[in-house]
Amino acid sequence: MTQVARSAHVDTFTRDNLPPPSQWPEFLFTLPELQYPPALNCATELLDRHVQAGAGARRCLLTDTEEWSYAELLARSNQVARALVDEMGLVPGNRVLLRGPNNPWLVASWLGVIKAGGVAVATMPLLRQRELETMIEIAEVGMAICDHRFHEDLFNA
Repeated sequence: MTQVARSAHVDTFTRDNLPPPSQWPEFLFTLPELQYPPALNCATELLDRHVQAGAGARRCLLTDTEEWSYAELLARSNQVARALVDEMGLVPGNRVLLRGPNNPWLVASWLGVIKAGGVAVATMPLLRQRELETMIEIAEVGMAICDHRFHEDLFNA
């Protein structure tokens, strides 16, 4: 039977709601490149290591109106993570709903949630109040990061 490593999540909702172990795939980590440390934060691997390797000034995100470097994305995602923990009281495992357009701030928010130990519940901007209510109920979402252009349906959910 497959075993899942111990999690740092204080809020155990995600682990408690996994399917039964009999329905899990077989996890094979026999190749050297598949050996992971006991604790790993994917946001750190996806972002921090690039900056630490000297790529901080390289372009990371580009839109029609904005350009962010890896260092800028790192600073903003760390800012989001600190706000979630220090100001909103997020504990590892809490779910955070993300609502906004696909833009650099949504990326920074997703990475910030993961860095803080949260579980990002990303939504599409087209979802309306009733659909958001269902997502919030099923995922037991306790907080949200929402672009000001999409707040009305979320506030009413």
